[in-house]
Amino acid sequence: MTEIRFIMRNEESWKALEAFNLRIAKGGMKKLEPEDVREFARLFRLTSHHLAYAKTHYPTSHVLPYLNKVLGVSHNYFYVRKSRSTTDIKKYFLHTFPSIVRSTWRFWVLAMAFFIFGTIFAGAYVINDPYRLHEIMPGNWGDGFVVGETPDLGDGAVPWEYSLMAAVITTNNIQVSFNAIVGGLLAGLGTVAILVYNGLIVGALFGFFYQAGADMLVAYALVLPHGVIELMAIFLAGGCGLMLGKGLLLPGDYTRKESIIIQAKNVAKLLPGIITLLAVAGIIEGYFTPLPISPVIKLVFAALTGALLVLYLRSGKDNA
Repeated sequence: MTEIRFIMRNEESWKALEAFNLRIAKGGMKKLEPEDVREFARLFRLTSHHLAYAKTHYPTSHVLPYLNKVLGVSHNYFYVRKSRSTTDIKKYFLHTFPSIVRSTWRFWVLAMAFFIFGTIFAGAYVINDPYRLHEIMPGNWGDGFVVGETPDLGDGAVPWEYSLMAAVITTNNIQVSFNAIVGGLLAGLGTVAILVYNGLIVGALFGFFYQAGADMLVAYALVLPHGVIELMAIFLAGGCGLMLGKGLLLPGDYTRKESIIIQAKNVAKLLPGIITLLAVAGIIEGYFTPLPISPVIKLVFAALTGALLVLYLRSGKDNA
């Protein structure tokens, strides 16, 4: 095909694409009807093919700069990503996130069950023999607790640089949650292991406090103010890992790849909410939990956070 014939045959579609560029520049993509969007996409792909053809067969043609210019403008519209507006963020946190949490409740409740199993098992294990604390606690975490001595928890105040610790705590919690999610790719076994192990640590610690006669009111006050939100976030992350495990092991009517993709989309929708919950828990743990105030006040605060969390997750429209 000669260059002139090539141009004459396809020039009409190029002009149509250029007209679309002008329309979009004036009114944006939102002004286009669905059939117009499909036609714009068709013309964009067709013109891209023409540009590739012209580069191969007519490398010195004057039409190349023209096609590059038209396609460059179209490319910006065709691949533009809608930025998250304030309205989108508000809709996500008020409707979408609570709705997905409710629709996936079986997964995070199962994750919670694994954690609670580890907690109860370790608590009973250490209460029966306090020396077992050091079998469960990682590294040197248990070095400060001596069997036969009652742990001095003071008034629950912890002296530290609040802003620094809030950042460190949030980062650590995000890491734990990330591991719980990624563990789902190991057929869910990695997720189960992380949930049970973290439950073991909590259970062992409280079992030791109880066996040693520590002030349990203070002990609970050191954990629950931030722990209510923090644990919910970890349960949700564990639920995400179990979703991925289900997608891998039980694809149902889908191929294994399709099943994992479907579950991964649900996980992606939950992630911003999980990270936000962890950030809130980290701020509470860094700024409020260490305060030298009555443990009763801290426990009342914990109860309020739990009640507000329940109300929040019950709010919003389903399928938002």
